[in-house]
Amino acid sequence: MKHNKELDFFRAILIGLVILIHIVNFGNIYPSIKSSILAFIMPAFLVITGYLVNIDKSIKAFANYILQIWLPYMIFVIGYAVLSLYLPVRDGIEVFNIPTILDILFVKSIGPYWFFHAMIVCGILYYATFHILHKFDVTAKYSFFASALILVSMFTPFLCIKTATYYFIGVGIRVYAGDFSRVYKKSLWPIVPFVFLITQPTFQDWGAISILVCVFSFLCFASYFHSFLKGRVKVVVEYIGRNTLPIYIFHPIFTMLSKFILPFFRFEPSGVLHSSFTVLICIVGSICIGKFMDWSHLSCLLGRRRVLR
Repeated sequence: MKHNKELDFFRAILIGLVILIHIVNFGNIYPSIKSSILAFIMPAFLVITGYLVNIDKSIKAFANYILQIWLPYMIFVIGYAVLSLYLPVRDGIEVFNIPTILDILFVKSIGPYWFFHAMIVCGILYYATFHILHKFDVTAKYSFFASALILVSMFTPFLCIKTATYYFIGVGIRVYAGDFSRVYKKSLWPIVPFVFLITQPTFQDWGAISILVCVFSFLCFASYFHSFLKGRVKVVVEYIGRNTLPIYIFHPIFTMLSKFILPFFRFEPSGVLHSSFTVLICIVGSICIGKFMDWSHLSCLLGRRRVLR
């Protein structure tokens, strides 16, 4: 599959917004903007993720892919849980025991790491249905995959159908369109309906068609802005987009610490400077951690030879 550099640009924007909405001070000052961002960033990430997952692998190779998601998920969910006992986070735990840990690992993940849980569940169902039914045509396999997602979301606590829908759409783009760029057109104009929809609380539910419209509108106008990137800036932004995984894993360390440097930004009450500085530190700090893990071979703790791409 041909590498689409615009996907790296999309992911760079999305990971920057993920960091932004995890900055407590920003959310306190701009709750409506935070809600608008929350409404579309993870659905967009899920669509892209569903498209990028490759199931043309042996069981062993795919199990290794799942392990590479599970290990950081397990380590950082537990780490986040421990920190939440001592730091002021909104979705932390009150007691650290085996039932609580099993609950946050397998049922209701805490912190930003729920995304990995969704990737694992959807990925396993995707691989299983397409390989068990390998003799069926693609529409039959895709239909059984949809059915599996629906049944798991209906009868178990492991998956939310609203989350699964966007992953499912990404898979559909892969199996039917093949090239992700075929589902959007480079244009600035889709930013108009995007702004109208995303700023209205009534249209911000993931189960509403409006969010799907916002996701594809975002792809269109983000693609338009990508064409303006040149030289070193383009290289850096695309590098960030290729390395959203370590940034996603490690950024909560820095967003938590950002609360302690907030007093140094009291001179700027809008919170923009503090938020911009935090986003920058999160990206640079996360990549530096990734480089250190690769250099020290500690990346094997996450089931990987290298953390950075």
